[in-house]
Parts: sequence; structure tokens; C-alpha cells
Amino acid sequence: MNISLVRLLLMTSLLNLTMGCSTDSEKGDYIFSKENKGDVPKITVVHSISEQEANNRSLSEFLRNDDLNDVTIYHVLDVDLYNELKIGERVTVKSTGYQMQSNPPQEIAEEINGHSIDKD
Repeated sequence: MNISLVRLLLMTSLLNLTMGCSTDSEKGDYIFSKENKGDVPKITVVHSISEQEANNRSLSEFLRNDDLNDVTIYHVLDVDLYNELKIGERVTVKSTGYQMQSNPPQEIAEEINGHSIDKD
């Protein structure tokens, strides 16, 4: 009987640990908007937020807070890549390193890697 109890407690602990490590709580960078006016398309990305925050908060909430590094507008030179990106998608963006002095800051995206989403 004691062995069964130990096994049950061990299984329960492992289940809780697995649920606690879910990707839903993982922080990342999410696309909040896309704009294709003018010469170069742009995406607006909010940094270091959870998927839940990306789904439940508005861009204006992040723009109003005191952390100027929360939001970045990236100029996407590859139009085909821009067309593949989706609002709400988690991405990793590598920029050219030059940041325009605006609010929010703007950068030119050198590379964008999308993380798959299941929202279609």
C-alpha cells in the first residue's frame, strides 16, 4: 500500500511539473500589427510577453506604459516574408543594429524567424 501511495504522489508531481513547464507561459516577441503603406512594409512587435498577454492585451496598453523597449516597429525588406507573417505570431527578429529615434523605436529587420502557431 505504501508503494502505491508513493507512485501516486510521484505521478502527480510529474504531471504538475509538466503542466508548469507549458509553452503557454513562455515569454516571447509577438506581432501585433502589420502595415504596408509606402515603400517598405512594417510589423509592430511587442517584446517579452506571454502568449496569453498577446491574445488578451491591446497594442495601446503596451504603448502607454513606461518601458520604451516593449514595442518596436520593424521595416521588413522581404515582401514575401512580410506576406507570410501573421498577426499574433511569435517571432524572433534580428535587426541590422541601427535604431531610429522614434516612439516606438524603429529598426530594419535583417532576419525574422516565425514560431508556428495553430490559429487558422
